[in-house]
Amino acid sequence: MDIRQLRYFIAIAEEGQITAAAKRLNMAQPPLSQQLKQMEDELGTSLVERFGKRIELTEAGHSLYKQAVNIVHQMEEAIAEVKETGDGFRGTLSIGVSALSAYRLPEQIRLFQQKYPLITYTVWKGDTQLLNQWLERRAIEVAIVRLPHSLHNCMTIPLEEEPFVLIVPSGSAFATKKQIHMREIADLPLIMPSIPGLGIYDLIVKEFARLGVSPHVICECPDISLIVNMVGAQVGASIVPLSAWETHRSEHIQRVQIEGTTIHSAAAVVWQSGRHLSKAAKRFIEMFS
Repeated sequence: MDIRQLRYFIAIAEEGQITAAAKRLNMAQPPLSQQLKQMEDELGTSLVERFGKRIELTEAGHSLYKQAVNIVHQMEEAIAEVKETGDGFRGTLSIGVSALSAYRLPEQIRLFQQKYPLITYTVWKGDTQLLNQWLERRAIEVAIVRLPHSLHNCMTIPLEEEPFVLIVPSGSAFATKKQIHMREIADLPLIMPSIPGLGIYDLIVKEFARLGVSPHVICECPDISLIVNMVGAQVGASIVPLSAWETHRSEHIQRVQIEGTTIHSAAAVVWQSGRHLSKAAKRFIEMFS
């Protein structure tokens, strides 16, 4: 079994279909099926179970997938090290970021770029569930998320804490206020900056419960740009981290300070524990240590 076959198997495992894996690998389906059979014959065990066009990994398949991912990434890291020259550190850094944390990334990349000008970047944006999948599949090595997060088997470095603020349409009666009590916000038509089951959503709902009120939620949306647009269009109000407001200021929305609450927001750098990290990822993480 060679590194090429391991790459094939990784694609099959992650796509869950031979057809989709072949498309991802830019090859025909029959040769890929033959490669899978060769691997099973060589190992003397079934690696997948077929359910029509869909496939699922057997216990042996799961074991091979984990080993294959580690081997392929170690090989890529070894090749990158060999290619390094005396003119500086090279490599590619794959980063994931949530919508409510994206504002920090350009400055963080700029600072990292000053130290390692030959590094290139792949940036993925998604919600916590997608980031978790991408970390597990190694599509990304590092992610910047909002706390509290629900990522599995991750190491975390919290970043600076900041308050939440209320954003309202400029024409709203609340737009001229400097402060508003958290309890009053419950009566407003709210666009929640997350979805149920994720960290920020649960944090805000629990705070309303602590104050003995139930929020009037009319919409759930994890995309801060879309939230700002909806608030500006007078769909409703929203509670967002201060930095999100500062990054998406608009003449159509106003910020109001929230009082009567101790909840705060913080971003964090996360990565999978027990996984091999590229040198680029290790250097990036060290910036926040």
